[in-house]
This record gives sequence, structure tokens and C-alpha cells, in this order.
Amino acid sequence: MDKYENYANTIVKDLLSLRVGDALSINTDEKDVDFAKTIARIALAVTDVTVKIVVIEKGKPVQVLEFDPQPPAHLPTGYAMLRLSHKGRRNLEGKILDIVVEPTDMGAIQKLGHLAEPVVLGRRIAVPWCVVDVFDEDDLEAWQALERKISYNIANLGLVSEYRMQRLNESEIVSMRIAGEGTDFTFDVPEETLFYGGNQELASGRQFLSSMDFDRLSFLADRKSAGGFFTADVVVLGKRQKVRFEFEDGYLKSHSPSPELDRLLSFDENLKRVGYISLMDNEIIVNLGGAVTDALRVLPPNEEDLPEFFNTSLYTLRCVLPSDCDVEATDIRGIGLKLMTNGLFTE
Repeated sequence: MDKYENYANTIVKDLLSLRVGDALSINTDEKDVDFAKTIARIALAVTDVTVKIVVIEKGKPVQVLEFDPQPPAHLPTGYAMLRLSHKGRRNLEGKILDIVVEPTDMGAIQKLGHLAEPVVLGRRIAVPWCVVDVFDEDDLEAWQALERKISYNIANLGLVSEYRMQRLNESEIVSMRIAGEGTDFTFDVPEETLFYGGNQELASGRQFLSSMDFDRLSFLADRKSAGGFFTADVVVLGKRQKVRFEFEDGYLKSHSPSPELDRLLSFDENLKRVGYISLMDNEIIVNLGGAVTDALRVLPPNEEDLPEFFNTSLYTLRCVLPSDCDVEATDIRGIGLKLMTNGLFTE
């Protein structure tokens, strides 16, 4: 089976778990319209209602394509949303983008991957939704990693992730330490944080997966608590580099020389503080800057009531730590818990 066809089947049947009557809307850049059409064709065979493809350019819809089933068709009884996010190979070692990005140019910042998730309070998306990456045709490494994951039993992986998430949410963790070569990093975990990932569940009880990284668990770190150091792979304003970061009292005190990083960090002082952490087998990510509201146990009524530990920066920097680090936690009783050894969850 063609890799695009295989991926489209996974999105429709394993991630969104579409049903008869679901009206699917796909948002995509023009570059991935052909793949969106493949998804639409497969979705039509399942849902039997019109699929819409909304083509986005610079953050605005520029074209809407509709694909109808053969009559007689079902009437829509529900809705689902899909966003295709193209991950091009522009971020290559030693390549610097020949542009100057301003902190007010949110379109460029979003394309470069430095725009934090928006703070949305008081509502949750009430339909199945999913954001998936699409790669350049010749990005063999990315496609091979994707195909390996598809070859696993996604339903079983989802159950494992669900169990792990529930266990962590019951553990009353208050602090963590990530340790390994070039890394000894500590931070506090607020009581109000929630480990999230895995299966998403709507108020109706319907479940779905919101990305191919459904087994990645994320949670908040107190933005004023980080200490120690770590070495990470980062992509800063289009340039891939390895950087050592040093923190004290929650604040980034120093880092390896990098004019691109200096430029990005000048956008916002809160970008020099941790927002949230993400853990997955063979992947540990420290996200500097904006935090995620999905990791709050209770959403406040308005943005002014967000807790002090929550990082509200508009910007973000994804720091990928060495994959063989250990992760230790301490719970509210002072008992130590080994969460990951050599980059793998212990359970």
C-alpha cells in the first residue's frame, strides 16, 4: 500500500475513528491538498457525508473544496476536524534563513515553530479533532519512523498510554529530575497540573486520538522552579543546533553562543522560563515559553485568573533532550519514583 494511502487510513480509522454521518473538515496548506484528497476519499467510504477541504494560506482560508458521496447519502449526524501540518526539511544543519523575523510577525513565527499554543479558556472542542504532520516526499527518516508506528497496534498502544497517564495523575508528584550525559535538570510540578495525552474523550463518551504522538504525555512545570542544566537539540529561527542551557531559580541564566537564540529570546522574558514538559519512550522534550491549558486540572474563568506558575508567553522553543536520560519524580510524601530509565518508561 502507498505510504500516503496507509497514513490516510490510519488517520480516518485509528485516530479520528470516524463513523457513518461524521462530516469531516480538513484544513491544509496548498502543498498537501493531494494528500487531503486521499483522506477525503477514504473518509467518504466510512462517513457517507460530504467532506470539506479548506486550503489555508498565511493563516487565512483561500479555497474550499467539497467532496460528496454517491447518492443517496446520509445526513450529517456529527462533525470531525483534521489539520494537516507540513513539516518541511528547511531546518538543516548549518542553514540560516536569510530573513529577519520580528516578534510581531506571527505568521512567520508560526511557520518557524515558535508560536505557543493559544490560551483558550471556558470551552473545549466538542467533536473529534486531530493534528497530523505531513513530510516532504524525500524525508525518508520521518516517513520510516511514521510507518514503524503505524505498524504497531495503535489500539493497544493507546491503552498502555491511558494506563500510564492515569497512574501518573494518581501519583501526587511534586518535583522531577532529568539526568544523563550533559543533563542534570530539576523542576517543580504544580499540584494543579494534569498529565495528558493518549485517548481524548468527549462529554458524550466518544474517544479519539488527537495526533500520531498519542503516547506522548505532557504536564506543566512551575515556571519559577527550574534549576540545573541540560543539553538539547533545538531549531531556532530555522537553524538546527545543539545548545547547553543553564537555569537558576526558574530563569535561563546562560546558554551556548547562538545569535539566533539570542534573537529569539529577546522576544519575551518568559521565553527564558519553562512552560511544560513532554515525555514519550525515547523522547524527552522541555518546552520553553508558553504553557498548555490542557494540562490544567481546572480551567479558570478568564486569563487573568491563570495560576502564577503558568507560563503565558506567546512564544515557544522545543528543546529535545538526549533520548537516554533518566527521569525521577518525588511525590508529596517525599517518596522517589523512577519514571524513565535510559529514555524508556519503567511501566
